[in-house]
Amino acid sequence: MKPYRKIAQSLLLVAGLGAMASAPAMAGPDCGGMGSHREHHEKMMEQHHKQLHDALKLTPEQEPGWNKLMESEHHKPLVGVGKQEDWAKLKTPERAEKMLDLSKARQTQMEEHVEALKAFYAQLKPEQQKVFDDFHMGPRGGMRGKPAPRTRDAAKAPGQS
Repeated sequence: MKPYRKIAQSLLLVAGLGAMASAPAMAGPDCGGMGSHREHHEKMMEQHHKQLHDALKLTPEQEPGWNKLMESEHHKPLVGVGKQEDWAKLKTPERAEKMLDLSKARQTQMEEHVEALKAFYAQLKPEQQKVFDDFHMGPRGGMRGKPAPRTRDAAKAPGQS
């Protein structure tokens, strides 16, 4: 019975190694990791910004406000994010403190963005404000990709009358 046990152990080991080695090959093309998700998100945001910019028909006087708004929307990397080995060495209370510090830094970034948004919005004519509002109304459908229900006025493509 001993040879059978050695053969069974060998087969299990080979099967396990084979499964681990083939896992990346079996992953679908959409499973590119966080890098591809981030790239996709950035691409979609860039398209959204271009569409909004075109729909607003900004004057040369409004362009600096637009540029400041776009600059404020791009989050700067936060210190201490993405270094898992550093986090692993921390005790739970230290990790909680670090998370709180990161949250405060993100809050500061958001406050700066809101100030830039208010300043830009104040420069817009009422028609442009309506276009801007239509572009940013409510949830867009969540995780399933279904469009969110919109009001009759917003059902028109932004910028159309």
